Amino acid sequence: MKKLYQHYRKNQFWLWTGMETYALGIVFIIQANFFDLLPPAHSVVAGLDDPLSIFCLAIVGTFAVVYSIWDFHWFYARPILIAMLIFVWVTFFCGFLIHDIEIGAIISPGAVLTGGVIFRITSYAFTGDD
Repeated sequence: MKKLYQHYRKNQFWLWTGMETYALGIVFIIQANFFDLLPPAHSVVAGLDDPLSIFCLAIVGTFAVVYSIWDFHWFYARPILIAMLIFVWVTFFCGFLIHDIEIGAIISPGAVLTGGVIFRITSYAFTGDD
């Protein structure tokens, strides 16, 4: 148990980023059909709140949590984790931006917050302690 706590202390950034990824999936479970527009319009990003996308969020979040608690380094786990997290968050950032453009709104808080998460992940990837 002490070893897991040491790994948590070392990798807590990745644990909480995994939890944020879970939270994004939970938001889309609670708020179903967020990206769907009224019938005459069809959205390019309508599939981002489908079960497959939410399942992918859960997989990436689980990988981040497992990496942070067990602190394994074989098979390039850290670069793969960073790439998966950035891919997921950039995808949803683009989804929020396209959705905002399609409905004619200003940039939504979802786009701003996902942009912040992308910046934070990228910054820590280059300056982190690993």
